[in-house]
Amino acid sequence: MTNPYGQQQPPYGQQPQQPGYGPPSGGMPAPYGQPAPYGQPAPYGQPPTGGFGAPGYGMPGGGDINAIKDYKGWAIGCIFLCWILAIFAIMKSNEVGTYKMQGNYAMAEQASRTTKTLCLIASIIGGLGCLFTILWIIIAAVAASSCYGSYC
Repeated sequence: MTNPYGQQQPPYGQQPQQPGYGPPSGGMPAPYGQPAPYGQPAPYGQPPTGGFGAPGYGMPGGGDINAIKDYKGWAIGCIFLCWILAIFAIMKSNEVGTYKMQGNYAMAEQASRTTKTLCLIASIIGGLGCLFTILWIIIAAVAASSCYGSYC
Protein backbone atom coordinates (compact mmCIF):
# COMPACT_ATOMS: atom_id res chain seq x y z
CA MET A 1 0.00 0.00 0.00
CA THR A 2 1.30 3.48 -0.75
CA ASN A 3 0.65 6.77 0.97
CA PRO A 4 -0.19 10.03 -0.86
CA TYR A 5 3.51 10.74 -1.27
CA GLY A 6 4.21 7.51 -3.14
CA GLN A 7 6.02 5.74 -0.29
CA GLN A 8 5.37 2.14 0.65
CA GLN A 9 3.68 1.54 3.99
CA PRO A 10 3.75 -1.72 5.93
CA PRO A 11 0.50 -3.60 6.61
CA TYR A 12 -1.64 -2.53 9.55
CA GLY A 13 -0.12 -3.41 12.93
CA GLN A 14 3.52 -3.51 11.81
CA GLN A 15 6.09 -0.83 12.50
CA PRO A 16 7.59 0.91 9.46
CA GLN A 17 11.29 0.26 8.93
CA GLN A 18 13.30 3.43 8.71
CA PRO A 19 16.72 3.39 7.13
CA GLY A 20 19.58 3.36 9.63
CA TYR A 21 17.46 2.15 12.55
CA GLY A 22 17.62 -1.38 13.87
CA PRO A 23 15.68 -3.20 16.55
CA PRO A 24 15.41 -1.43 19.93
CA SER A 25 18.37 -1.93 22.23
CA GLY A 26 17.97 -3.46 25.68
CA GLY A 27 15.53 -6.14 24.64
CA MET A 28 11.79 -6.24 25.04
CA PRO A 29 10.22 -5.34 28.41
CA ALA A 30 8.66 -8.10 30.49
CA PRO A 31 4.89 -8.45 30.08
CA TYR A 32 2.66 -7.10 32.86
CA GLY A 33 2.63 -9.33 35.91
CA GLN A 34 5.78 -11.26 34.95
CA PRO A 35 8.97 -10.86 36.99
CA ALA A 36 11.66 -8.81 35.33
CA PRO A 37 14.85 -10.63 34.33
CA TYR A 38 18.03 -10.08 36.32
CA GLY A 39 19.38 -6.56 35.86
CA GLN A 40 16.04 -5.16 34.72
CA PRO A 41 14.01 -2.78 36.89
CA ALA A 42 11.02 -4.15 38.78
CA PRO A 43 7.59 -3.62 37.18
CA TYR A 44 5.56 -0.59 38.16
CA GLY A 45 4.12 -0.89 41.65
CA GLN A 46 6.61 -3.54 42.80
CA PRO A 47 9.23 -2.63 45.42
CA PRO A 48 12.83 -2.92 44.27
CA THR A 49 14.79 -5.83 45.68
CA GLY A 50 17.97 -4.00 46.64
CA GLY A 51 20.63 -1.54 45.58
CA PHE A 52 19.92 2.00 44.52
CA GLY A 53 16.25 2.84 44.94
CA ALA A 54 15.69 0.17 47.57
CA PRO A 55 13.40 1.10 50.45
CA GLY A 56 15.30 3.17 52.95
CA TYR A 57 18.15 3.98 50.58
CA GLY A 58 19.77 7.27 51.49
CA MET A 59 17.56 7.88 54.51
CA PRO A 60 19.17 8.60 57.84
CA GLY A 61 18.90 5.41 59.86
CA GLY A 62 17.60 3.52 56.79
CA GLY A 63 13.96 4.33 57.63
CA ASP A 64 10.96 4.47 55.37
CA ILE A 65 10.20 7.78 53.60
CA ASN A 66 6.52 7.32 54.41
CA ALA A 67 7.44 7.53 58.10
CA ILE A 68 8.16 11.25 57.62
CA LYS A 69 4.81 12.89 58.37
CA ASP A 70 3.82 16.25 56.93
CA TYR A 71 1.12 17.10 59.55
CA LYS A 72 -0.88 18.95 56.88
CA GLY A 73 -4.28 18.20 58.42
CA TRP A 74 -3.16 19.43 61.82
CA ALA A 75 -1.64 22.56 60.26
CA ILE A 76 -4.87 23.36 58.42
CA GLY A 77 -6.90 22.80 61.59
CA CYS A 78 -4.67 25.23 63.47
CA ILE A 79 -6.03 28.08 61.33
CA PHE A 80 -8.95 28.31 63.79
CA LEU A 81 -6.62 28.35 66.79
CA CYS A 82 -3.75 30.66 65.85
CA TRP A 83 -3.86 31.56 62.16
CA ILE A 84 -0.48 33.31 62.07
CA LEU A 85 1.42 30.21 63.17
CA ALA A 86 -0.88 28.00 61.09
CA ILE A 87 0.15 29.74 57.87
CA PHE A 88 3.82 29.03 58.59
CA ALA A 89 2.96 25.45 59.59
CA ILE A 90 1.16 24.89 56.26
CA MET A 91 4.15 26.28 54.37
CA LYS A 92 6.54 23.97 56.24
CA SER A 93 4.17 21.06 55.66
CA ASN A 94 4.36 21.68 51.92
CA GLU A 95 8.17 21.72 52.15
CA VAL A 96 8.12 18.21 53.63
CA GLY A 97 6.53 16.80 50.47
CA THR A 98 8.84 18.80 48.24
CA TYR A 99 11.96 17.58 50.02
CA LYS A 100 10.74 13.98 49.96
CA MET A 101 10.20 14.17 46.19
CA GLN A 102 13.69 15.62 45.75
CA GLY A 103 15.18 12.82 47.85
CA ASN A 104 16.45 15.23 50.51
CA TYR A 105 15.25 13.19 53.47
CA ALA A 106 17.27 15.06 56.12
CA MET A 107 15.61 18.37 55.21
CA ALA A 108 12.21 16.64 54.99
CA GLU A 109 12.68 15.32 58.52
CA GLN A 110 13.70 18.76 59.78
CA ALA A 111 10.71 20.44 58.09
CA SER A 112 8.43 17.77 59.59
CA ARG A 113 9.74 18.50 63.10
CA THR A 114 9.31 22.24 62.55
CA THR A 115 5.74 21.72 61.33
CA LYS A 116 4.94 19.61 64.39
CA THR A 117 6.41 22.26 66.71
CA LEU A 118 4.47 25.09 65.05
CA CYS A 119 1.23 23.10 65.22
CA LEU A 120 1.83 22.25 68.88
CA ILE A 121 2.47 25.90 69.79
CA ALA A 122 -0.60 27.03 67.79
CA SER A 123 -2.74 24.41 69.54
CA ILE A 124 -1.55 25.47 72.99
CA ILE A 125 -2.11 29.16 72.24
CA GLY A 126 -5.54 28.44 70.76
CA GLY A 127 -6.51 26.22 73.69
CA LEU A 128 -5.43 28.82 76.23
CA GLY A 129 -7.28 31.50 74.25
CA CYS A 130 -10.48 29.44 74.34
CA LEU A 131 -10.07 28.80 78.05
CA PHE A 132 -9.55 32.48 78.85
CA THR A 133 -12.50 33.44 76.65
CA ILE A 134 -14.78 31.03 78.51
CA LEU A 135 -13.52 32.31 81.87
CA TRP A 136 -14.03 35.91 80.75
CA ILE A 137 -17.63 35.16 79.68
CA ILE A 138 -18.34 33.48 83.04
CA ILE A 139 -16.84 36.38 85.00
CA ALA A 140 -18.74 38.93 82.87
CA ALA A 141 -22.01 37.02 83.37
CA VAL A 142 -21.49 36.82 87.14
CA ALA A 143 -20.57 40.49 87.33
CA ALA A 144 -23.58 41.50 85.24
CA SER A 145 -26.00 39.42 87.31
CA SER A 146 -24.64 40.69 90.61
CA CYS A 147 -24.75 44.29 89.40
CA TYR A 148 -28.31 43.89 88.05
CA GLY A 149 -29.59 42.51 91.33
CA SER A 150 -28.25 45.37 93.44
CA TYR A 151 -28.92 48.14 90.94
CA CYS A 152 -25.36 49.43 90.84
